[in-house]
Formats: sequence, C-alpha cells, structure tokens
Amino acid sequence: MASPGYVSLQRPQSWSQVQTFTPGIAIGAEQVSASPRGPFTAFFPGALTSTWTGQSWTLDKAITVTRVQAQAKTAPAGCTTSAVVRVTDGTTPVNLTIAAAANDSGAIAQNYAAGAVLTISVQTAAAGCSTSPADTNAVIQYKMQ
Repeated sequence: MASPGYVSLQRPQSWSQVQTFTPGIAIGAEQVSASPRGPFTAFFPGALTSTWTGQSWTLDKAITVTRVQAQAKTAPAGCTTSAVVRVTDGTTPVNLTIAAAANDSGAIAQNYAAGAVLTISVQTAAAGCSTSPADTNAVIQYKMQ
C-alpha cells in the first residue's frame, strides 16, 4: 500500500479534500485553465454580397485569438472583389478573405482586452461573382491570456 501523499499515475485517485496545484496543471504542453472557453462562432446566411454584423460579444476576460476559419456552403467563383469576414474590437481587425469553400487565417496571435466588444462581420461584400459565396459559418479560436 502506498504511503499518504503518494500519487500514482497508474491507478485512479480519490481525494476527500480539495487539492491545490501551484503553479498549475499541464496536460502535455497544454496548461489547464480555470476559465475554459469554447470557440466563438457566427453564421452568415445567404450570399455575402452586402456588409453587415453577424455577431458581437463583450469579453469578460482578455483573450488571444489564435485562428479564424470560415466554411462557405457555396464557394465563390469569378469574383472581382472577394468577401472579407472581419473580427475586430473597432481598432485591431483580423480579416479573412473568403476565396474558397474552406478559408483559414492560419495561426495568429491577436490580443483583445477584457471589456472589449468584438464584432464578427462581413466587412467587404463579394462583387462581380459568377457564383457568390453563401451560407458561411465562421469560427474564432481563442485562448485566455
């Protein structure tokens, strides 16, 4: 039998008291957060041929946006001006051009302060398209600062 205070990773653990780990817990390279968040999403129904705000949200904690992706049900074709989906606090934008069915900003690190109001919008309308992008779902991945 193990002595008190011994923790084995090979067997389940039962603790009768609250456990505190300082400075924190990591699983692999990922730090476990006291305020986990899921991705923020916005759906833009119809053709992206006009500018409008799809969602807005006020941050309760500072975040870092790490990626923006958008999937269009109808991929654009032949556009002279591509639609642009934007995430912004009104000062610092992250723009994603909708040039295909699947669109990805790649890895980014854009910080936004607690209390900021973020909007996700169609910033630039698609124009001159033989097929306009339509029915687009955007996902903003982020982590707490």
